[in-house]
Amino acid sequence: MSFRRLLTLALRIIRQFLHDPRTLALLFLAPLLVLTLLYLILSQTTSTVVLALAPQNAEAQTFATSLQASVPGQTGIQILLLSPAQAALHLKQGDVDGVLAISCTTTSTTPCAPTFTLTLEGSNPAIAKQLRSVVTLLLTGFQGQIAPSGPSTPSAHPLSIHYLYGGPNYTVTDALAPYLISLFSFFLIFMLTAVAFLRERSQGTMERVLVSPLHRSELVVGYILGFTLFALMQVLLILLFVILVLKVHEQGNLAFLFLVTALSTLGGLSLGICVSAFSRNEYEIGQSIPLLIVPQMLLGGLFFPVKTLPVGLKQLAEVLPLTHANDALSAVMLKGAQFSDVWGDLLFLGGFALLMLVLAAFTLRQEKV
Repeated sequence: MSFRRLLTLALRIIRQFLHDPRTLALLFLAPLLVLTLLYLILSQTTSTVVLALAPQNAEAQTFATSLQASVPGQTGIQILLLSPAQAALHLKQGDVDGVLAISCTTTSTTPCAPTFTLTLEGSNPAIAKQLRSVVTLLLTGFQGQIAPSGPSTPSAHPLSIHYLYGGPNYTVTDALAPYLISLFSFFLIFMLTAVAFLRERSQGTMERVLVSPLHRSELVVGYILGFTLFALMQVLLILLFVILVLKVHEQGNLAFLFLVTALSTLGGLSLGICVSAFSRNEYEIGQSIPLLIVPQMLLGGLFFPVKTLPVGLKQLAEVLPLTHANDALSAVMLKGAQFSDVWGDLLFLGGFALLMLVLAAFTLRQEKV
């Protein structure tokens, strides 16, 4: 065994790496990026459950104020005192996880017999279950102050529970299903499109097409239309399997759900074509995943709710297509949202897809044919 030959071979490998900035970025920058995101998310993300107290009349205001003051240092729960109208608005917008309505009814034995109605936002079953337990414990511990004497006690006035979305039968699977559908459809069509478009270029098909009267923008749109057929088939298969086979609950219109999922998939398709235009082989496409896909997985709401992220990461999440796809899909599936509720997310996804197509067409104009 010749040490000189071994050293020569090793130096050749080292030079190859040094002349490949993509590989160096994958080795050294991508792990630092992902670890930094995880550190910021895990160290600064808040997991506080937010409960709004909504006294229905002046008599109930005293109970609500006392209940809020009774848990000033309790961790894991934030209690807000809001008017009924404000509480209902914040609940619908997702700013609070539940609203505890308190009303007082005057009886012959007590000047105020409190009644309690808990309305849960319900789109996240884990949070809903946690909040039910928290409210039950709060009212049990506060029982003596609510009704120091007489029959007016929380046990005599049981807690009434309602759901704005979902219900007691909803599971964590129901809550995660929209995010998983969005992720798989976005990522898989991204990989399919990027690899297929790259092969068209590497096998010379692209050059033969470009010498024809076909305009480069027409070329990109034509490929998009071809890939879209398989993207729509994939979306339909995933949705039917999740709803009919896995029996995941869904509140929205199936046709609109298909439209929203298809539009989010179009973003992945367009991104795949754009990435392919900057790649020379499948290996370079794989190198883009830690930089383009993994941050979207971490910040898009699948693992951590976007509203609980630190301010800087929350702003970054708002410019990522997968975040808007997750928002729109979860709103339609879990809340039965209509077009007027998610038009902003759909507009962002359409604009992102169009931007990627224009960028891909522009890069093709720079190629020597």
